[in-house]
Amino acid sequence: MSDVLLSIDCSNRWSCLGLAVGGKIAGERNLDLGREQAARLPLLAAELLAGHGLKIQDVACVAVTVGPGYFTGIRIGMAYAAGLAFALGVRIVPLSSLEAVLRSCPGWDCGVKVPLIAASRELAFSSVYRDGCLVLAEKERTYEELLSKLQEISRDFEMWSVKDARLFASSPREGVQYIANPSGAAHAALALERLHASIKPDELRARYLREPGLGRSL
Repeated sequence: MSDVLLSIDCSNRWSCLGLAVGGKIAGERNLDLGREQAARLPLLAAELLAGHGLKIQDVACVAVTVGPGYFTGIRIGMAYAAGLAFALGVRIVPLSSLEAVLRSCPGWDCGVKVPLIAASRELAFSSVYRDGCLVLAEKERTYEELLSKLQEISRDFEMWSVKDARLFASSPREGVQYIANPSGAAHAALALERLHASIKPDELRARYLREPGLGRSL
């Protein structure tokens, strides 16, 4: 088949896979794999495809989150996506990890939403969207710095993240809401919108927003 898209997100605690066939969402797999990400990711992809009568060889496009987020998770997701795309001779759609978090939020395209991914006990990667459109660029920020920026944008906002004990662990974390189940299907839908931005596998680059060796590794 020539219209199968597989999306991959390993940029936070969860591993999320999404599948689109013929421009429509067909399925997803979302699991908190922890240290088993690297070992189980290829099996999860094969299982997701097999559940819809497909094989890895049927994939015509791969999408993957490139950061910011967990350094190791980003590397795992990107390495698998790039290797798969290279082997199949297909293109890759790079996705923002924070926008992927946004798409898992209820009512993601209504009002002011703030997707978060833990960077350390004091810092989080964040961006701000109004009605689904980016209004504050991705950056590593403290809780206080983020609140200050938000006051310049709107007094009515929602902060969202997957459950993570390290998120602003040294701050009150007031107002942060948690996504019960991140959605690989939502990521696949985002990838369908970004097909025009697809690249060759050897052009794929991570967007860490910090040097990997600085601070405590997540």
